[in-house]
Amino acid sequence: MQIFQDSWRAKAKAKVGDLKSKIPDDWTLKQADLDMAKKQRQLNGLFFEGCLDASTLNIIRNDSVQLVDKIRARHYTAVEVTQAYCKAAAIAQQINNCLHEIMFDAAIQTARNLDQYFKDHGTVKGPLHGLPVSLKDQFHVKGYETTMGYVGWIGTYEGSKDPAKFRNVDSQIVQELLSLGAVLYCKSAPDSLGLTRPGEVQLGETINNIIGTTLNPVNQLLSCGGSSGGEAALQALKGSSVGLGTDIGGSVRIPAGFCGTYSVKPTHDRLSYRDVANTNPGQDTYASSVGVMGTTINAIKLVMTSILSTKPWIRDPRVISMPWNSEIERATLARATPSGSANENLPLKIGVFWSDGVVAPQPPVARGLRILYDILKANGHTVVDWDPPSHSTAKRIHLAFLKADGAHDVNQQLNLSGEPLVPPLRKSFQLRDPIPLLEYQDLTIEGNAYNAAYYDYWNSTASDDGQIVDAVIMPVAPHAAVMPGKFYHTADTIMNIAYTECVNLMDFSVAVIPVTKADKSVDFFDHEYEPLNDDDRKNWEAYDPETYDGAPVGLQIVARKHEEEKVWAIAKIVDAALDTTGDRDCKQGSDWPEFLREESTGHT
Repeated sequence: MQIFQDSWRAKAKAKVGDLKSKIPDDWTLKQADLDMAKKQRQLNGLFFEGCLDASTLNIIRNDSVQLVDKIRARHYTAVEVTQAYCKAAAIAQQINNCLHEIMFDAAIQTARNLDQYFKDHGTVKGPLHGLPVSLKDQFHVKGYETTMGYVGWIGTYEGSKDPAKFRNVDSQIVQELLSLGAVLYCKSAPDSLGLTRPGEVQLGETINNIIGTTLNPVNQLLSCGGSSGGEAALQALKGSSVGLGTDIGGSVRIPAGFCGTYSVKPTHDRLSYRDVANTNPGQDTYASSVGVMGTTINAIKLVMTSILSTKPWIRDPRVISMPWNSEIERATLARATPSGSANENLPLKIGVFWSDGVVAPQPPVARGLRILYDILKANGHTVVDWDPPSHSTAKRIHLAFLKADGAHDVNQQLNLSGEPLVPPLRKSFQLRDPIPLLEYQDLTIEGNAYNAAYYDYWNSTASDDGQIVDAVIMPVAPHAAVMPGKFYHTADTIMNIAYTECVNLMDFSVAVIPVTKADKSVDFFDHEYEPLNDDDRKNWEAYDPETYDGAPVGLQIVARKHEEEKVWAIAKIVDAALDTTGDRDCKQGSDWPEFLREESTGHT
């Protein structure tokens, strides 16, 4: 047993050493700098920028759209931009532990080829020409491993030693990105076991047995979220302007919300999942989505529209034949001014989901909801309370599907190396019998009924004024990030993410935008608050204004299935309205204690 344990630890150590060896010497930080990084509360901003030269900073301060425009205008070359982001990612990895694969050499060669193409043809290869794009370590890229956090996948293709596949497969969406001119330069860390199927997504942190823990670079006392936590952390540091993650229970939304970045989780069949690694891939009743994550809302659209322009449904039979609908995008944007105010057209009608009635939002999140409520109303939009069928029912059904195989797939992958589950998952993912087929079918019927009831409720919102709710604002979690090891929206010792999991059960289209930051001067601990239950008590007691101070508060904007264009446009409107206030850290809505006490009995 000890030999087996030593073996998996040695494999993990060797993988980490290989990763480190791919960072050029002149990009390697001194030990004194690494020691100083560990002492920082906040890594992004001044500390991170202090590790970079002026020319690199000048490039990475551009967003994705600006970068492709400047490459097209010959202000930058693809090589210059790629080298800047490789260097930024190298620094990010050393101080934040957010990468799984470094692909700098191949990326720079790709960039050279793109520059030559531009020189030879006088035009760019595609809409993403020269744009560095990072990937969560689930996407296969030829020449590189995909471990998804499993030690047993090191040196293999998803645990298989088939030489025809090992380092010889591109995910379809990787091929699409390359055809568009993107430069793939790194793969970011997922949480334990890739955290995209049973239980892994429930952890809400980024931990695995290969690299350990990735913390939140905005506040190292907190988690960066999961499972696409390495991606969000890299973007928060400006080591990436845009990238891809996956989401089956909140995995591109929770990290974006915790790290102060943007993301869109589309309906699962909008972007290709072909040849993307996954845990328990046979469970597709509620399938995982490929999502786009970025430092701006415009980066999301740039990448989504570009990918859809390649017609991925021609190559992946599971992708719906649905190009980006610019008419829907334009019609939605036309309902507001560029600053987010309602105009002569029909204003937006937005629902606000204040609490799921199980675990109420902590003070910073409650204030974030109030900020958007106040800003949207002040800008002439219609805002209503959202009281749908219980999200507790949705999370129970969804979680049952995620755990339906009795953790057989997870344990099969663990057994390849002998590695253990990370501690927070050990109780919940002990091997057990799969659920019986008839029970599985009953859950399917129950899930269908819940979907129908939710749609009926959504449609009923037109009964008062003839206008149906366009989208719903809700938390990504009941807290602004989480202290590692204290994700208290729990059942069976793992997190039941009701604020995001219901959305996966419905397969809705969702955007996440940053709204504000926790502020100890206004987000007080309310000693008079009466918890709704034991989970709510644990979550409330875990809130510490001093610890959370400065943590990002991101919120979900939820539309219905296949409404990516609409939800993106609404997110852009809301984002513009926030910017118009002049300060995302504004204190609007800071009277949360009275409001939150109202919430325990129902908002009025």
